[in-house]
Amino acid sequence: MKRLKLLMFAIFSLVLMDYLSLAQSYNLDVKIINQPHEYVRLESVSGDNYSILDSVLAENGEVHFEIPTNAHVGVYRLVLGKTGYARVMNQDPQMLDFIFNKENIQLKTDFKNPLQAVQVIHSDENRIYFDFLVRLKEYEKLLTTMEQEADNYWEKGDSTKAINASNEFNRLQLDWDLKTAQTIQQNGSLFASKLIGLKRTSLKDAFLSPKERNENYRNEFLKTVDFSDEALIYSTAYTDKIFEFLTLFNQPDYNQHQRTVTYIDAVDRIFSKMGKNEQVDHFITDYLLHGFHVLGMKEVIDHINEKTR
Repeated sequence: MKRLKLLMFAIFSLVLMDYLSLAQSYNLDVKIINQPHEYVRLESVSGDNYSILDSVLAENGEVHFEIPTNAHVGVYRLVLGKTGYARVMNQDPQMLDFIFNKENIQLKTDFKNPLQAVQVIHSDENRIYFDFLVRLKEYEKLLTTMEQEADNYWEKGDSTKAINASNEFNRLQLDWDLKTAQTIQQNGSLFASKLIGLKRTSLKDAFLSPKERNENYRNEFLKTVDFSDEALIYSTAYTDKIFEFLTLFNQPDYNQHQRTVTYIDAVDRIFSKMGKNEQVDHFITDYLLHGFHVLGMKEVIDHINEKTR
């Protein structure tokens, strides 16, 4: 009888522990300066799609959410509400995307500039990612300035300054890519590393003419892209990358036929990188079909459907 009681107690303890583990959740606490006294939504993100998970009323600019342990790892979104201007102009609300990867999260930000003002109080994952985004913005701004400078020197025929500026422009990209690769390698187990990996781009050569440079950039754009990781479906990483690639094919002076031909070329290049993961393939195909449906480009849609039969 004593053994039976001990066995029953052990079974009960295991069941209780399983229940408690399922009942546990992770905390998301956010302090938002200038936040209106209104509801803040928590949403899960998958490309251009989102699902509302919860909403809480901001009390003194603070919100608290509980994310269940069985929630998928990925990008989530806080929808803070609309500014007065956004309400009048029917624009999007203020939002902040962050990473959930099985840890408690504490953030501080400003309703007026959620991304620019974000501070990570607790979350290694988000600290690494937001720090990268800040550095990426500074890098892209400097890169644009240096590219314009090099092109101006070439146009003026000042070879000495043009060569120096072009070398600096090319070196900046190599240094940045090396640092990015090191960040990914040092944090390979984190979801942030997957997102950062999709932010890497091919290099531009300032010794080429702007037209040649853009053509080469377009040809090399997808060379290092890997459409095989299902985890990235729960983010905007794939859709952002594809959207950026498609914009390289859209020329303002194109007529409808030219635009159709060049987009079909772009679609073929995207499909050449697919085929490694069925879930990802479906995700990307749906995104392309929806996008070209919005643009009203039936021939491109027909081409995509033909390739997926």
